[in-house]
Amino acid sequence: MQLGFSYLTVTPLMVRVEHIALDKVQDPMLGIALQRWYQLCGHGGLYRREELGFGPLVGAPEILNGRSSVVATDADDPLNYVFAFYGDDFNVYDDRNFVARRLREMPEQDLLKVIVTCFGEAITAREPLAHRISGKIDAVELTYDRVIFPTVNKSGGVDRLVTLSAEISRN
Repeated sequence: MQLGFSYLTVTPLMVRVEHIALDKVQDPMLGIALQRWYQLCGHGGLYRREELGFGPLVGAPEILNGRSSVVATDADDPLNYVFAFYGDDFNVYDDRNFVARRLREMPEQDLLKVIVTCFGEAITAREPLAHRISGKIDAVELTYDRVIFPTVNKSGGVDRLVTLSAEISRN
């Protein structure tokens, strides 16, 4: 699915989100993770977590390097989605650990609105989506690319979102 370019801007943080084509992500590790997705799922397929387990998807160095998260999406309210894994190599929020915390507990509430919107898009698309995100996050001017990989349960519902991010610039 090609989304083209669209922007979502939230004030006062002025977080900008640009949908980008999967082949436009800048970090080679994101490309490797996408290749793994297609090897496991085929083009247009979904990652069936209960059949395959998380190992082949999240056991790879480019995901375990700490720039990633796994978010459980089985709550009705997106603000109640729970972090099942949160990496710490993406050095914002003073390396806070968000495991077992709800999305609503993120410190930057304006950024949270952007994240909830992106997660909703990934659940609807039911395939990997890429975004370029820019803004002031935890007093740091940051631009990064993020790919969201949805996984499905036995009934075919998206139950987890695996995110992988690559920093482009920091000031």
